Order: sequence, then structure tokens, then C-alpha cells
Amino acid sequence: MTYVSINPDRYTRHTFKPSQYRGLGAASSTETVIEVCTDGLVLDLSGVVLDGEGIGGVGISVHDCKDVTIVNGMIIGFHYGIHAENVSNMNIRGCVVSDNTNPRDAGWFPDTEAPVEEGFGGGIYLFKVQHSAVENNQVNNNFNGISLVRSEHNIIRGNHASYCGNVGIYLLMSSHNEVLHNLAEHCIRYTDRFWCDTADSAGILLESGSNHNRIIGNNLRYGGDGFFIRANDREPSNNNFISGNDASYSPNNAFEAGFSSGNIFEDNIANYSNYGFWLGYSTDTTVRRNEIRASRFDGIAIEHGQDNHIEDNLIEGNRNGIRLWSSLTPKGQASRDLPSRNYAISGNRIENSRDCGILVTEDHEVGLRENGFQGNRRDYVRQSV
Repeated sequence: MTYVSINPDRYTRHTFKPSQYRGLGAASSTETVIEVCTDGLVLDLSGVVLDGEGIGGVGISVHDCKDVTIVNGMIIGFHYGIHAENVSNMNIRGCVVSDNTNPRDAGWFPDTEAPVEEGFGGGIYLFKVQHSAVENNQVNNNFNGISLVRSEHNIIRGNHASYCGNVGIYLLMSSHNEVLHNLAEHCIRYTDRFWCDTADSAGILLESGSNHNRIIGNNLRYGGDGFFIRANDREPSNNNFISGNDASYSPNNAFEAGFSSGNIFEDNIANYSNYGFWLGYSTDTTVRRNEIRASRFDGIAIEHGQDNHIEDNLIEGNRNGIRLWSSLTPKGQASRDLPSRNYAISGNRIENSRDCGILVTEDHEVGLRENGFQGNRRDYVRQSV
């Protein structure tokens, strides 16, 4: 193990001299300040500021190595603060990687149609990184706070990733990761179209085959969406466990998951949002023991769902507590439609709904058991498609 302690100071790409430190070589790009490509390196940045001066580049590039640790230090003003590629057993902890690229007025980005794997800049970017940990860092005010792309078996824990213009924590084609007890509030970017059009910004976003992740105990309030699984016309993200998160105060959806299967939403808080849970085209999904209060529209809304379980939730003060529906689609657009069937709705407290406690279209097969209704304008209504 090689220990490298950088002398405390402020450095730019023009003033840092890697030749002063054993284990560091000259960066292969003039836009990178520190490059790490050696196994078994500990980089201590205590008292160090790496300043990109707002002209892009990368503060620290780590690639094609293993057993690397980066601790402490401040990395600001770059396109990416820390960029890691083809790395295993890396640890990043105690760093401030804030105030890097964050174009707040960007509107919609093309990754909503096809993922841009290299991203659009931000704090910490991990590409093909495995068995690594990003813990207790400040990654505020970036476009993306922490991005995982094609990365597996990592732990993202205890970071502050708030005020990001796109996503606080982003997983793209990344599975078997743990995202635990992070703060990603106010991750939001408005467009000029509608008051609630936030261009798919979110506290946490999963997409394109991000499966079997554990998303636990995160604070995602005031996001464009709090938590979002985005599919569009790409591979779904399935079998994720989302528990103990607070995604309240979203102008869109506290929790959204589309075209996905096998996800479990358990013990979350989804209050004071446009919708509590929007789960269009979800299958084999469980929504259990969540608190869903005071949505502008519906507490739980599922279009064209199948084999879903809604159990033991507190659903209070929404327009509709639970709304399940199918709709006729234009000719040629029915390939993604599913028969809406096999709902188990049990043990929920559904109270003070402004319209209806449970509203479903008549094509649904719904099993109701031991739900409690109180103060709703109407408790249960079936309506035509």
C-alpha cells in the first residue's frame, strides 16, 4: 500500500506538480489535475482544494486499478470532480465534491430518450466500478451528485447530494448496489412548460436494467421526483427494494416506477406531492406500510398494472386514495398494454379522500380484504374503461 499525502494548499491543473509525490505520475490529460492508475494507493487530501476554476476537466481521474482510497479534500469547479473507470475495491470518503457542473436552466436532456453513459457532468462518476464504497462525502450543487454506470456491488452511504440540478444519486445499468442513508433534497430542475415539469430530475433515479438494488433510509424530499425508476422504451429496472425513504414534497411524484416488475416499496413516506406513488405498467410490485398523505391527486396511481399488492398503507387526505385504471390506446400502440388483473388490496387505512377511497376501472380483478375506510366522499367505485 502506497500512502500519498498532498501538501495542504489550493491547486489548479496548472499549479499541481505530481512529480513531488511517489506513486503519482503526470496526468495523461492536461484537463486532469490528479491521475491515479496504480494499485494499492491511499490519497490523503486533508487541507487540499483542487479548483477547476469553472472551465471543465476532471479533478481526480482513477482508472484501471484496484484497492484505491481517496480521503478528505475539496474538489470544486470541474466538469467531474472525481471520475473513476474500470476500478475495484475503491473507497471515497470524507471529501467535498460540490459546486461542479450544474446547468440549472438546461431544460430536457437527450438522456430521457437514450441514456448518455458519459453523463453531463457533476460530482462523483463511477463507470464499471465494483465492490467499492462512497461514504460520508458532500456532493451538493452538481448536475448529478453521484453517478453509477455499469457498476455493481457498491455501497453509497451517508453522503449529502442535495441541490443537484438533475439527480442526486443516479444508477444506469447498475445492479446489486446499496444506497443507504443519503441526503438528496431539492434535486430539481424546472422547465418553462408547466409548473410541475421538472425534466425528470429526481433525488434518486434508476434506469435501464438497474436491478436488485437496495435503496434504504434516504431523504429525498423536494425533488422533481423523490425516487424514480425510469424505463421509457428501454430495459426495465426490476426487483429493487426501496424502504424507509422520505420522498415528500415533490411537485410530480414522491415515488415513480414505470414498466418495471418485482420492486418492493416498504415503510416509505410519500406526503404532500402531486402523486404519492405513480406506478404505471408495473407488475408484481408490492406497496407495503407506506405513509401517503395529502397528495394533490392520487395517493397510489397505477395504469395498466398487473399482479400488484397494496398492503397495510396509511393513505389519507388524497383526491383518490388508490386509483387503478386502463385506457384505450391508439391503434399501433397496444404492444405494451397488459391486462389489468390480480390486485390484492388489504389492510390499508384509507381516510378523508376528496373523491374516492378506491377507484378502479371495471376490467380489473381486485381482491379487497380488511381495509378501513373513514371520511371518504366515496369508499369504493368501479367505473367503465
